[in-house]
Amino acid sequence: MITLVDIKKAVNSVLKDNFPDTKTYSSDTKEGFKRPAFFTQVVPIVMNHETTNYTSNKVMIVINYFSENGTELENLKMDTNLRKAFGMTLKVNQRSFLLQNIKSEIVDEILQFKFDLNYFDGIDKTENNEKATNLEINIKEWYYGFAKY
Repeated sequence: MITLVDIKKAVNSVLKDNFPDTKTYSSDTKEGFKRPAFFTQVVPIVMNHETTNYTSNKVMIVINYFSENGTELENLKMDTNLRKAFGMTLKVNQRSFLLQNIKSEIVDEILQFKFDLNYFDGIDKTENNEKATNLEINIKEWYYGFAKY
C-alpha cells in the first residue's frame, strides 16, 4: 500500500538528490526560510473504490520554488531542471508512477511546478473470520434429468 507520506518522501528525495544546495521546506513554513528553497505539497484529488481489493487514486504534486533573487531567468532555468530531474516517472517504494499533466507557472516571482500521479493501490485487509475446519458436501447423482438421492 502506498501512502501520501511515501509519495512526499519520494518527491523530496528527487529534489535532495538533484539539488543538494537547495533546502526543501514543509508547506507549513511561512517565514524565516533561506532562498533558494523548495516547498512541496501532495494534494489528494480523488480516491475511488474499484473493487473490495483495490482503489484508484489521483494526487497532485505541487513544488513551489523561491529562487535566490526572484528573477524570471532563475525560475525558467529551474523549470527546465525540474523537468529533467523528475523525468517521466516517480519511483515510490518499489513502484514507478507516470507523471501526467506536467505544468508550471510563475506567479509573484515564484515558480510553481505541478504534476499529477494516477495509480491503483491494493487495500490492506485484516479479517477476523474463523477458518473452516469441517466441510460437508452433498453429492446428487443425476438420472435422466432428475436428481437421484
